[in-house]
Amino acid sequence: MLDNLVDLLPITKNSVVLPQPSYSLKVVEKHVGFERTQDEYGGDWSIAKYIEAVETEDEEKRRAIMDEIIKYNEEDLQATWAVFEWLRNKD
Repeated sequence: MLDNLVDLLPITKNSVVLPQPSYSLKVVEKHVGFERTQDEYGGDWSIAKYIEAVETEDEEKRRAIMDEIIKYNEEDLQATWAVFEWLRNKD
Protein backbone atom coordinates (compact mmCIF):
# COMPACT_ATOMS: atom_id res chain seq x y z
CA MET A 1 0.00 0.00 0.00
CA LEU A 2 2.76 2.46 0.90
CA ASP A 3 4.17 2.17 -2.62
CA ASN A 4 0.93 3.66 -3.94
CA LEU A 5 0.99 6.76 -1.71
CA VAL A 6 2.27 10.14 -2.89
CA ASP A 7 3.47 12.99 -0.68
CA LEU A 8 2.18 16.20 -2.26
CA LEU A 9 4.39 18.48 -0.16
CA PRO A 10 7.65 17.99 -2.09
CA ILE A 11 5.75 17.94 -5.38
CA THR A 12 4.09 21.25 -4.53
CA LYS A 13 7.36 22.83 -3.36
CA ASN A 14 9.17 21.72 -6.52
CA SER A 15 6.37 22.70 -8.91
CA VAL A 16 5.13 26.14 -7.89
CA VAL A 17 6.16 29.25 -6.04
CA LEU A 18 3.36 30.50 -3.85
CA PRO A 19 2.95 33.92 -2.24
CA GLN A 20 2.20 32.14 1.04
CA PRO A 21 4.07 31.74 4.35
CA SER A 22 4.31 27.95 4.00
CA TYR A 23 3.36 24.97 1.86
CA SER A 24 1.31 23.24 4.56
CA LEU A 25 -2.00 21.75 3.48
CA LYS A 26 -3.98 24.28 5.50
CA VAL A 27 -2.24 27.15 3.67
CA VAL A 28 -2.16 25.70 0.15
CA GLU A 29 -5.78 24.53 0.30
CA LYS A 30 -6.89 28.13 0.84
CA HIS A 31 -4.69 29.29 -2.04
CA VAL A 32 -6.40 26.83 -4.41
CA GLY A 33 -9.86 27.86 -3.19
CA PHE A 34 -10.80 24.97 -0.90
CA GLU A 35 -13.14 26.03 1.90
CA ARG A 36 -13.74 24.05 5.06
CA THR A 37 -17.10 23.88 6.81
CA GLN A 38 -15.75 23.82 10.37
CA ASP A 39 -14.62 26.96 12.18
CA GLU A 40 -12.10 25.05 14.29
CA TYR A 41 -9.80 22.34 12.94
CA GLY A 42 -6.20 21.20 12.76
CA GLY A 43 -3.93 18.48 14.07
CA ASP A 44 -3.63 19.92 17.57
CA TRP A 45 -7.37 20.57 17.64
CA SER A 46 -8.18 16.99 16.68
CA ILE A 47 -5.87 15.56 19.34
CA ALA A 48 -7.41 17.77 22.01
CA LYS A 49 -10.92 16.85 20.87
CA TYR A 50 -10.03 13.15 20.90
CA ILE A 51 -8.77 13.41 24.48
CA GLU A 52 -11.98 15.22 25.39
CA ALA A 53 -14.03 12.45 23.76
CA VAL A 54 -12.30 9.57 25.53
CA GLU A 55 -12.43 11.33 28.89
CA THR A 56 -16.15 12.09 28.85
CA GLU A 57 -18.66 9.59 30.17
CA ASP A 58 -21.47 11.24 28.20
CA GLU A 59 -22.03 8.96 25.19
CA GLU A 60 -23.92 11.61 23.23
CA LYS A 61 -21.16 14.18 23.74
CA ARG A 62 -18.51 11.56 22.83
CA ARG A 63 -20.32 10.72 19.59
CA ALA A 64 -20.71 14.42 18.71
CA ILE A 65 -17.00 15.04 19.26
CA MET A 66 -16.02 11.99 17.24
CA ASP A 67 -18.31 13.17 14.43
CA GLU A 68 -16.46 16.52 14.42
CA ILE A 69 -13.12 14.70 14.19
CA ILE A 70 -14.40 12.50 11.38
CA LYS A 71 -15.61 15.59 9.50
CA TYR A 72 -12.19 17.21 9.96
CA ASN A 73 -10.48 14.12 8.54
CA GLU A 74 -12.90 13.96 5.62
CA GLU A 75 -12.19 17.59 4.81
CA ASP A 76 -8.45 16.94 5.02
CA LEU A 77 -8.89 14.28 2.33
CA GLN A 78 -11.02 16.62 0.23
CA ALA A 79 -8.46 19.42 0.62
CA THR A 80 -5.63 17.08 -0.38
CA TRP A 81 -7.60 16.07 -3.46
CA ALA A 82 -8.27 19.73 -4.31
CA VAL A 83 -4.54 20.52 -4.10
CA PHE A 84 -3.72 17.42 -6.18
CA GLU A 85 -6.22 18.41 -8.88
CA TRP A 86 -4.91 21.97 -8.87
CA LEU A 87 -1.34 20.73 -9.34
CA ARG A 88 -2.38 18.24 -11.99
CA ASN A 89 -4.10 20.94 -14.01
CA LYS A 90 -1.22 23.45 -13.87
CA ASP A 91 0.20 24.22 -17.30
